Amino acid sequence: MRNRVKAIVFDFDGVIVESNDIKTDAFEHTFSEFPEHADAMMAFHKANIPTSRSEKFAHLMKAMERQADNELRHHLHRRFSAFVVERIVAAPLVPGAIELLEFLNGRIPVDLASVTPEEELHSILAEMNLTRFFGVAYGCPPWNKAEALKDVAAKRAIAVYEILLVGDSSGDQKAASFAGTQFLGRNSGLPFELPQPRVCKDLFGARALIEQML
Repeated sequence: MRNRVKAIVFDFDGVIVESNDIKTDAFEHTFSEFPEHADAMMAFHKANIPTSRSEKFAHLMKAMERQADNELRHHLHRRFSAFVVERIVAAPLVPGAIELLEFLNGRIPVDLASVTPEEELHSILAEMNLTRFFGVAYGCPPWNKAEALKDVAAKRAIAVYEILLVGDSSGDQKAASFAGTQFLGRNSGLPFELPQPRVCKDLFGARALIEQML
């Protein structure tokens, strides 16, 4: 029998907003400036979808033997961010996202954990009028998802197994397992690892499952 859920943490891309393809396009745009590395970097990106952009840029810089080049690092982040933010703000929400967030509002603590850098994440949430739904929005940097989940437990004074992470990737699934939380998958097209978690098509389906867990 599963434990009752006392807090919910949502991933952002592919769970709240349909933005996974936007992120892939942004990486392609960013890496295109370095054609000798572009194909290898896109392969690395597709094999490591949940990995933060910082880690992917570090991988590129290592391949270029420019690990200490802070100017290049800042340039990569600026180029990526300039491409992605406007497009994500204009992207459609996952079906049922607003309805589920409104249903949960005031019933249970709800937070957000994303691989998007925290300052950028807060800006996007404000532009989309979504800030009001989340107690804390954790970005990367400075947080990884497992650390964010443990911080939610500490802030809410609950056990980690009383937290539900809703994510759309094997990386989210691993973070939940590492932190010791419950997990619910949203099928955005990304694979999960075995054993296959509970997965819903959209957040209308997620609501039906979540209501049974509260």
